[in-house]
Amino acid sequence: MEQLPNNFSQTPTLHGLVKSLGHKTDIVAAAQKILAERGHEYARSTIYSTIQRNGTNNPTIEMAVLDAVEAEKKQRTELTARRQALSA
Repeated sequence: MEQLPNNFSQTPTLHGLVKSLGHKTDIVAAAQKILAERGHEYARSTIYSTIQRNGTNNPTIEMAVLDAVEAEKKQRTELTARRQALSA
């Protein structure tokens, strides 16, 4: 898994953020679920396109992808903390 530095010299792209999570993520599915909860319905290909274009074609999808990435990172941090607590 590629780790991106915590302090970016410039704002990371959506593609870079998703890629930093590793090869097997469910970010697109999670973003699609978030969008559905907010009353929007988009095809997976549209979400992939938005990630590739760094959100320039649809800010609504960009926000959902960012929310999904944030939730994934939070979940991974919590799991790591739980593992460390149990191993002590």
